[in-house]
Amino acid sequence: MASEAIMMFVTILFISLISTGYCIQCFQCDSNEDISCPAEESFDSYVNALVDCNSFEANVPGQFCMKIIQESPGWRGWKKITRRCGSRTDFGVAWGCRWSWDYTGVFRETCYCEDKDGCNGVGKLSLSLILAFFCNIMAITYQKL
Repeated sequence: MASEAIMMFVTILFISLISTGYCIQCFQCDSNEDISCPAEESFDSYVNALVDCNSFEANVPGQFCMKIIQESPGWRGWKKITRRCGSRTDFGVAWGCRWSWDYTGVFRETCYCEDKDGCNGVGKLSLSLILAFFCNIMAITYQKL
């Protein structure tokens, strides 16, 4: 009985870790154009949908996610946040953040990620981890019976 529960746990764990798609999905929004993509407040990943980066919905097709934050200096300064897919970088590496200023003093932070879907939004616990935890609890419970 215990070996069956362990085998079921391993099977469910393996199935939960298999990726359902080949393309990364990213959040796509611009704080100047979309009220659901605020620059001064926290980002709500439940209001914004993920976009498949190799679909027609993606404004820019790509293999990784980007988050671009631009801020102008001064008393009447502004802030803009853009989330989208990306296909190439100016630096050759598609992970981490890069900072720069242009000649007018506008600060720009560009962050790249490709480790999981929606990585350019707010981090959240994935369904695979929840399923693996649940299967582990079930296997321990069946083993005690």
